[in-house]
Amino acid sequence: MRTTVDLPAAVHRRVRELALERHQSFSAVVTNLTLRGLAALGESLEIATDPRSGFAVITLGRQITAAEVVNALDDE
Repeated sequence: MRTTVDLPAAVHRRVRELALERHQSFSAVVTNLTLRGLAALGESLEIATDPRSGFAVITLGRQITAAEVVNALDDE
């Protein structure tokens, strides 16, 4: 999912450095750091690849309802 996030300059710089050090994309590093942060909070979270589409699928430990999707879309 594509989204826009404002990062402080120092955070952006450090993520860029990590991406270069690890030979990963900026997005991959941000995803990894986000997952680690959520795990530290005790959030149940899994990432897999959908076999039909090839897209990443994030499992949050519960189903997302249609109402939650509509609410999120209304926020945009």
